[in-house]
Amino acid sequence: MDLTNGNGTLSVGVTVLDCDHREMSEAIGELHAAAVAGKDRNRIGVLLRNLAHFTLTHFALEERLMAATKYPGIAPHRLNHRCLMEHLEALISLHHRDGLTKNPDSLGFLHEWLDAHIQNDDMQYGLWVNQVGKR
Repeated sequence: MDLTNGNGTLSVGVTVLDCDHREMSEAIGELHAAAVAGKDRNRIGVLLRNLAHFTLTHFALEERLMAATKYPGIAPHRLNHRCLMEHLEALISLHHRDGLTKNPDSLGFLHEWLDAHIQNDDMQYGLWVNQVGKR
């Protein structure tokens, strides 16, 4: 996924989160490419588990930052994180059962979700935290 749009980057203005978002995008791209290319099932499993671990770690960081800054939108943001993690766990189960190489489109939602999450949920947090920090 390209972390840019017609207006520039999809930066949320929080450097550590922006760096994580780029890494997540690259990991999703690598996983999708491996599934489409029909790479070794074990390799895809490793990529999928690495993505899930990195995503969980990123979400924990995001939620700690939100709690520390008393972000009022933390509850729905946390819920969105839980929903994605459930979906990733379902993908891991699917991979163990059938393999993702049979249906690489099952990964398409990850690109869409990350893009939407950054543009909406994370952007709102970035705007809020940068506004609060300037007071």
